[in-house]
Amino acid sequence: MFGLEMLDVLIGLMTVYFMFGIACTSIVEAISAGTGFRSKNLEAALNELFSGELAPNTQFVTQFFDHPLIQSLSKGNAGRPSYIPSAIVGQVVQALVIGRSAMSTLSAGVNALPGSVEDNRIKGVLDTLVMQTGNDTDKFRKAVEAQFDAAMDRASGWYKRRTQTITLIVAAFLVSSANVDTINLATLLAANPVAREQMLVITEQYTRENPHRVSNDPGSPPVDPAEKARTDYNQAMSAVQSVGFSLGWKTLPIGWGYLTKAIGLLITIFAVSLGGPFWFDILQRVMQIRSTGPKPPEPGKSRKKNT
Repeated sequence: MFGLEMLDVLIGLMTVYFMFGIACTSIVEAISAGTGFRSKNLEAALNELFSGELAPNTQFVTQFFDHPLIQSLSKGNAGRPSYIPSAIVGQVVQALVIGRSAMSTLSAGVNALPGSVEDNRIKGVLDTLVMQTGNDTDKFRKAVEAQFDAAMDRASGWYKRRTQTITLIVAAFLVSSANVDTINLATLLAANPVAREQMLVITEQYTRENPHRVSNDPGSPPVDPAEKARTDYNQAMSAVQSVGFSLGWKTLPIGWGYLTKAIGLLITIFAVSLGGPFWFDILQRVMQIRSTGPKPPEPGKSRKKNT
């Protein structure tokens, strides 16, 4: 039983990391949306992918962003979208290559681009795709979408690397202001079986009913990021407080308590900065192990003690 209790304590800690990790990610997303960082990251990726001229002194990427289908995804006429579905990318590129002539073909459109395949990068890329797809429009669109998806994979890596510092700062602010001390929380869970049971209920709820909440795909369109950040933060605070853990700073530590407090906060900061998806994956695996033991009680019920 001692081993099972320790496992429940670890699950409780990981659940706290998971929920505050989700809140941290949401806040970083809100910051990115507010500063336009995500849209700038997407624009940089497309500038690289579509580098070259559509017509003399007319950049291909400029006409791409000016296309009505892309403008419909942007905020304002001068804005840039933070998300573009790959299917729309294929349609827009095909439309730009073929032009407005219904009789034009892909190969003719690519040949009409200025320069040669050597000195006009986009012409070389599109010429290769036309040859690979046999001048078939459907296959061509799919090939363009695949190129775009590959570019978004690289953009995702750029985005994550560039937001690592922001994530760490946000995690430090969240954890320090709420005083989410791993050592104190572990002590509470270890000494309070009711708190462990309540945390297990919360864990099962969030790992089974709300898997969509851990989505952190930089290609996904953010929906009211500021509101989502507030919601995720409030839910994380409520969940931790519901098990009897007091958040915030009521008193300050004394003596060696400062060192213990610093260690507890630093552990939480590092864990939260790893993000909700990281802890979600681990929680799913650990809960599978936990399911071989006694199941947590229903909300409002307590597990009977052995007599």
